[in-house]
Amino acid sequence: MSMYRMRLTPGATIGIVSPAGPPDLELLDAGIELIRARGYRVIEADHVRDRCLPDVPTYLAGADRDRADDINRMLAREDVDAIICSRGGYGSIRLLDRIDWEPLRRRPRPFVGYSDVTSLHLAIEREVGIPTVYGPMVCSLPKLSDEAYAWFWKLLEGDVEALIVPTGDRAATIQTIVGGVARGKLAGGCLSLLAHACGSRWAPSFGGKIVVIEDIGEAIYRADRYLWQLKHAGALDGATGFVIGELTGWEKFEAETPLNSPETLVREFFGALGKPTVYGFPFGHVPDPLALPLGVEAQLDADNGELVIVGCNRFSVSPHW
Repeated sequence: MSMYRMRLTPGATIGIVSPAGPPDLELLDAGIELIRARGYRVIEADHVRDRCLPDVPTYLAGADRDRADDINRMLAREDVDAIICSRGGYGSIRLLDRIDWEPLRRRPRPFVGYSDVTSLHLAIEREVGIPTVYGPMVCSLPKLSDEAYAWFWKLLEGDVEALIVPTGDRAATIQTIVGGVARGKLAGGCLSLLAHACGSRWAPSFGGKIVVIEDIGEAIYRADRYLWQLKHAGALDGATGFVIGELTGWEKFEAETPLNSPETLVREFFGALGKPTVYGFPFGHVPDPLALPLGVEAQLDADNGELVIVGCNRFSVSPHW
């Protein structure tokens, strides 16, 4: 078992890929400028800006083969020190059997994204066994507050033994669903993508882990269905605790049943599991998300709504292939 340090330093090279939907080019340019202003060199993959190509659905950033080739080329480059996705959307799941993970096994590097990129996080965990970052993408960076922006770089650049999130006013919004303390590696991501991976070789398995879950644009009954799919598939068996974010955008589905709410679902479902659980953690599809490192040891104090991420840049590499 070898050791991997995720730490980046200004002067390193960051590769940008679009594995799913086409990015907003104005936000993409603004995000790249922020990365460069931080002191990093940026390399855009060949098809990062592709959109509306013949015979390709408009919800995809180019053809599957091109998006997968972009990732493969970035992974194969010795001069690329990290990869950040331009945005999410939909389409990452279409690439999983086209990607060669061997270069990432030989030379582990940070891989950053959230939402639809959950599919790639699951594949990296299964195929390579290294930590990844569930956090803001290039098009997200210009919209972050100073606090969330500083946290993003602190996570990627910091050389610290432990990080505590969240703090201040943001911590006050977190609700305790089930009290207690849990410890384990962080795992999870976007709820719908986690459920859709069940039955595949990249299916989630959360035994011994603290599970982080959030989503956007789902009716509450569909979120309910996804949770039960994970439970029936055995994915939640042995999980030590749960960090639940927001189900943003649910209101448009619930006009006729106003008594429904994400909080009601979370309390009913996770309360029955009886593991330390918090709700309202500020990550994922919220206006100002905090990045979280998947595959990294953490401790959840559910009574105080506090997550301590331990040894943030000293990870053991234990591939599962």
